[in-house]
Amino acid sequence: MGGSTSAPTILATNMTPAATPPESIAWLWKDAPIPAWSRSVAVVDRHVWLAGDKVLVRPGARPKRLPDGAAVIPVVHVELDPLRPPSGLAAAQPAVLDAMRAAARATTSGWVQLDLEARPSQRADYRALVGRIRASLPRQVKLSVTALAWWCRSGAWLDGLAADEVVPMFFRMGRDNAPLRAIVARQPAALHPLCRAGSAGFSRQEPFAREVTARYRRTYWFDEKGWKDPE
Repeated sequence: MGGSTSAPTILATNMTPAATPPESIAWLWKDAPIPAWSRSVAVVDRHVWLAGDKVLVRPGARPKRLPDGAAVIPVVHVELDPLRPPSGLAAAQPAVLDAMRAAARATTSGWVQLDLEARPSQRADYRALVGRIRASLPRQVKLSVTALAWWCRSGAWLDGLAADEVVPMFFRMGRDNAPLRAIVARQPAALHPLCRAGSAGFSRQEPFAREVTARYRRTYWFDEKGWKDPE
């Protein structure tokens, strides 16, 4: 885990965005404080936990205070139990749809976001779920979905996806971190078109050069420490 024509200037892990434009968005969770530069915030509204054939839903931790006029993007975070992952996503569909509709009622930005790191074997289910979500939301509410960075190298994941925005997460990229960072930094044309210039997620702890983040119209920012360090 959610820019305009420019983006936060984060040159080192202990530095904070300066003169951040309105479309730079802080991801918030666990009652994290809101960074002073952020006027748009993506807040976890519901957690959906999938373990085998069980689906557990719990509310997110909303920030206690929001700046006046803050544009809130409610996020539905769907997590797969690492020890007992579900074989598919069909059983979770009713709970996820309910959570996304609740997020749509809570939005003050006109956006909602699905955060679900589907496995390759769940690709068809994932695409079907995104389509169902889009069809179930009010037309005026826009749907954002996060994407694992490697999806940007596998067009079948993203081609024709029924979302208004795809947010590739260019951090926590695991064993492929070094080659993926090199592609993002120096070979953006090798990425899926949806991962090149529209929206992207970055981490305060894994900064890219300014010219990389500046490619994106909307940037989402993640902080390992929950924005609790001094800005």
